[in-house]
Amino acid sequence: MPNAYSLNAPIPNLLRKRAQPRIAPVEAIREHINLLLSTRLNEYRYDPAMGCGIWAEDYANITNPTQWKSDAEQTITNLIVQYEKRLQYARVYVDIDEPADQDADGRIIRVRRRITIRVTGNLPETGETMPEQTFVMYFSPVASE
Repeated sequence: MPNAYSLNAPIPNLLRKRAQPRIAPVEAIREHINLLLSTRLNEYRYDPAMGCGIWAEDYANITNPTQWKSDAEQTITNLIVQYEKRLQYARVYVDIDEPADQDADGRIIRVRRRITIRVTGNLPETGETMPEQTFVMYFSPVASE
């Protein structure tokens, strides 16, 4: 049952004060988490603390991937707990790898690191477990999929 608004509202509807399309709560939570993940700290002028701190390490040399993953999981969990109140008992899993890409000549190159973030938790409104949501982002430079 759709009862939430999308963050991707059609601009003409906003300008003409028309009704906005509604989406399912899980999709609304997904959109909001994606916004939280892609926002850097200090980027949102009304709440400088809102944003994902892992982007401060965009070009950092990760010497201990296990510790980095653990820190990233904790940072993202704290972010979701603070800013996404429609989700309880959030669980975050982070995987990092460097997929091999090919250049125009067919040589294998490594351009950037890929971070796969999986999020799940409980929906207190219905008592159900939210299906796992997967977000794929890239470091150096930052991008999302």
